[in-house]
Amino acid sequence: MPARPQPAPYRPDTAILTLGDAFYDRVAAYPELAEMRARLGKLTPRDYLRRHGPLTITKSYERPSEMEWSDDTYRGDAYGSYGWACDVVEIELDRDTCEARPVAFTSVHEIGRAIHPMLAIGQIEGGSAQGLGYALVEEVVMRDGRMANASLTNYIIPTTLDTPPMDVVILENPYPYGPFGAKGVGEMPIDGPAPAVINALRHAGVDLSEIPATPEKILRACS
Repeated sequence: MPARPQPAPYRPDTAILTLGDAFYDRVAAYPELAEMRARLGKLTPRDYLRRHGPLTITKSYERPSEMEWSDDTYRGDAYGSYGWACDVVEIELDRDTCEARPVAFTSVHEIGRAIHPMLAIGQIEGGSAQGLGYALVEEVVMRDGRMANASLTNYIIPTTLDTPPMDVVILENPYPYGPFGAKGVGEMPIDGPAPAVINALRHAGVDLSEIPATPEKILRACS
């Protein structure tokens, strides 16, 4: 079987950083910011903004020399590194109504260095909530080639009342070629919750092979 082409790499040409005092304190020691430190002098980013206006420094990304990629064949090192994650969900199953409800959720993400930990945690929590909705309640109904429930009046999404307490753990393993050692979070948090939910249901004796795990599908699986 021929090899499947890999996806094209993401290669930003430039990046512009908007810095606050808290962010600057976390990354100020990095050699990449030598120019910024020289421009700031003894001023904090906030003081510099008040005196001189925005401070903008533009840098270009260069692919590490050991990485090779061909735009003609779509083969090679599409990405320099990958993030990793593991999700564990505790499900409460009502044997009368066949409703499955998540009551606890733990997510561990290895994303290189978390430049802004609170934003990274927020990204993981938001993506995980979406993933739980994808696993349990968000069902696309197609009719005559069209989505029949393309409205929030009949397409169910989870609310804060449907979201369980979340324990988010960030593992930092800095990537040497990433910005300040970061690799990225992106859409990774939405990928793990559905398999975790299905595995939890199987542990409870419900063998499902499709999502969302609605009460109707759980009832059929238990029949």
